[in-house]
Amino acid sequence: MRYSLLYKILIVISSIITLLFLYTKIQKPLPVVASPDQCMSCHSDYGSLDKAHPIEVFGCASCHGGNKFAIKKEDAHLHIIKNPSRLEYVDRACGSCHADVISRVKLSMMETQKGIKDILVEQWVEKSTGLEDKVFAHDLAQSHFSKACASCHINQKEENFHDQTLAKGGGCADCHRVENPTKEKHTEFTTKIESKTCLKCHNRSNRIGISYFGQFESEGYGTPYKDGNFSNKLDTHRFFYKLPADVHHEKAGLDCIDCHTEIGVMGDGKEHAHMEDAVDISCKDCHKANFKEVLPNSLAQTLIDLNENMPTPEKIAYTNKKNAPIYNLQKSDTNSTFYRKRDGKAFELSDMSDAPYHALDIHKRLDCSACHTQWMASCYGCHEVYFDDGKQYDWVKEEITKGEWVELRSFLRFESPSLGIGYNEKIMPFAPGCQVIGTVFKDKKIEQFHAMAMAGWDPHTTGKSRTCVDCHTDPASLGLGRGSLEIKKDEILFYPIYDSIKSGLDIKYPIDSFVSLEGKQFQTTSREKARGFNQKELKNVINAYKCILCHRSYEDKIYQDFNTSKLLFTQGKTSCSK
Repeated sequence: MRYSLLYKILIVISSIITLLFLYTKIQKPLPVVASPDQCMSCHSDYGSLDKAHPIEVFGCASCHGGNKFAIKKEDAHLHIIKNPSRLEYVDRACGSCHADVISRVKLSMMETQKGIKDILVEQWVEKSTGLEDKVFAHDLAQSHFSKACASCHINQKEENFHDQTLAKGGGCADCHRVENPTKEKHTEFTTKIESKTCLKCHNRSNRIGISYFGQFESEGYGTPYKDGNFSNKLDTHRFFYKLPADVHHEKAGLDCIDCHTEIGVMGDGKEHAHMEDAVDISCKDCHKANFKEVLPNSLAQTLIDLNENMPTPEKIAYTNKKNAPIYNLQKSDTNSTFYRKRDGKAFELSDMSDAPYHALDIHKRLDCSACHTQWMASCYGCHEVYFDDGKQYDWVKEEITKGEWVELRSFLRFESPSLGIGYNEKIMPFAPGCQVIGTVFKDKKIEQFHAMAMAGWDPHTTGKSRTCVDCHTDPASLGLGRGSLEIKKDEILFYPIYDSIKSGLDIKYPIDSFVSLEGKQFQTTSREKARGFNQKELKNVINAYKCILCHRSYEDKIYQDFNTSKLLFTQGKTSCSK
């Protein structure tokens, strides 16, 4: 059949029209890639991590991964990382800018917990009494760490906590995250870290965190009772007494980050064995400050810019130990000003006094904390009970495993902390650290052991100085324990209150006693240079009562030139020596 030309033309035209119609109905327009990635087409109003990381510049995929070119949710979210600040992802997500910080954090004590693990093994395996099988002792120490201590490290998985109010971990987010009750916006980060963030972990062991705010953990009850509930609660099972807070909190409202430096907290790139090796700050770093110029493009300038509440000065203080910038302590021509990081509130700061109580040769061995500690959390006789046939969550293995620990209390005290020679070879406060009395239920047998240790640290309860009498004649302060001290001519006698044997313990000395009057040390320490007073030191300290009885105030003229006063006394030329 032959078709006319017109008919052929009509067929071609109708075909073109049909194809055009189908194209407009079926063909989707090519997507326009959002800047900086396709994720922004859905998440443009989700908010930024912080002002230094605007979402308009960084997008989503640079941190979270996924497919930044995909237009479907399931494709875009393939292999996405929910929390890229966890340490197993952070090199890829943040490493291009923060490689130095990341490497330091991974070696920091907040991540490795090296100090806790090493001391547990040292005390339970090498220095305990009663654990004859050292392999079993090592396993016990590891079990106790895994089930009682290991939840506190910055890369712990937050979802592993049954009670989310106690959750810790998450990598960088553990410290830097701003708590946001809504999930409609992106998590925000800040360098103005609140103290309550630090308290998530720093509320056990030496209890520095809660002590700073004037909270002493009580022995099981939380009075006062208000509105049908116990009011003084640390968490669901722990309570506290309200005691004087540290003067830095009481008078200035300072947070932990106002004193502790970035290097001291996040690490200096070395894997330290003990906390005091990692900590950078000291009292003199602020109260007898070392000021230097702020260098352009330095860490100090970066931190000042991030804070926004800080003026940019010519000089700031630096720590003596690691030369870390204390960027909120600034020097002008006329004075030194300390700025609270949270809001920039300014405080005028004066140098430490050169008055006799600081300048006397006899006090050169004193750490600041020896005199200025108001009280110290001292948990004597911590009773750790292990049930081999029980089960408990293991924070290292991330599963419930065989073996269960129960912690009981015995003799909690806060008043008159012991004094001794600390890790820095200076006189400082000591408390149990940790003093464990253990009971093991295994194979239908009962095994008992004890690892009695004392440790020195700054309790973070700084206040007005203790009196001379507090240190020189209080037996608890001398490390003898609580009781009565009697001086008969040249004979010194001590009558302790606590009787370990009558309390059912196979320990021949009071558990709050560090040393005897003869200078015999009852309890171990975990530092090579740390120890209790020896006999000569005890006698020298106690003998000062002869002066203190009359000359109780440092305003007394004998302290203005103590060496001369002492010489006159030994020569019999003073009224009290005649």
